[in-house]
Amino acid sequence: MGGGAREIDSIEISLVHVKQHLSWDCGISAVMMVLSEKDRIYMKENLEEVSRQEGFDKSTWTIDLAYLLHKFGVRHLYATITLGVNPGYSEEDFYLRVLKKDAQRISDRFSAADFNNVKVEKRSVGLEEILDHLSSGNPAIILVNANLLFCDTCTCHTKKLKGNAASQRNLPINRKYDCNYCLMQVLGCCNSSFAYQGHYIVLCGFNKMERKVLYRNPSVFNKVCTIPYDSFEVARKSFGTDEDVLFVFFNS
Repeated sequence: MGGGAREIDSIEISLVHVKQHLSWDCGISAVMMVLSEKDRIYMKENLEEVSRQEGFDKSTWTIDLAYLLHKFGVRHLYATITLGVNPGYSEEDFYLRVLKKDAQRISDRFSAADFNNVKVEKRSVGLEEILDHLSSGNPAIILVNANLLFCDTCTCHTKKLKGNAASQRNLPINRKYDCNYCLMQVLGCCNSSFAYQGHYIVLCGFNKMERKVLYRNPSVFNKVCTIPYDSFEVARKSFGTDEDVLFVFFNS
C-alpha cells in the first residue's frame, strides 16, 4: 500500500460522523461512517433487520463488519492475527457474556469469508502500513482497548492543569467541557471495570510532524480526535484486539 506516508506531512479524510446510540453498536456506527449517504440512511433505518439478516444480533465482531462492508460493496481488507476466536479470551470478562453464543458463528464466518469475497488476511499490521493507507485518502476501522484510548485534543488542558484545582475552576465553561468530554463519553458507552473493553474507531488521517493519528470516535459527537502514534499502538495492540485492522478503500 505503499510509501505515501513518507511523501506528505499530514492528511485529514473527510467523513460523515455517526454517533453510536447503544452500548454495542460502535462497530456498526464505524461502518456507517465509510458508507455512501444512501447506504448509511438504509442502515440507520433498518438496523434491526440487517442485524437479524447478518446474525450478529447485539454482538458484533470485526469479521461481521467486514461482511457488512462487502454487503454494501465497499472494497476492504481485514487483517488480524487470529482467524476465528482466540481461546485465551475465555478468561476475559469482556468476552464471557458473548463467547459461548458467538464462537461457532464467528468460526463459520471466517471459514466462509473467501467464498463470500470477504477479504481476510492473517497477519500483523505495522503503523507505517496504516499511515501509507491513510495517505492515499483511505480510512481504516480499528479495534482498540477503550480503556487505553484518549483524545489529547480534548485532554490537553486537563494535563497542563493537572493538580491545580484553582486553575481548573477558573477555566471558561467551554474549555472545561472540551477537557473532559471525550473521555466521559468513551467511558459512558463502555464498561470500564473490565481490563479490556473492545471499541471501534475510524482512522481518518495523521500529522507526521506531531506524530499523531486522527480518528473519529463513535461514542462522541461530531469531532476529529488525535492520539500520539505510540499511545495508539498500545491501544490497538492490547490483548483482546487481535490487532484487527479493517482497511477501507475509497481510492486505488
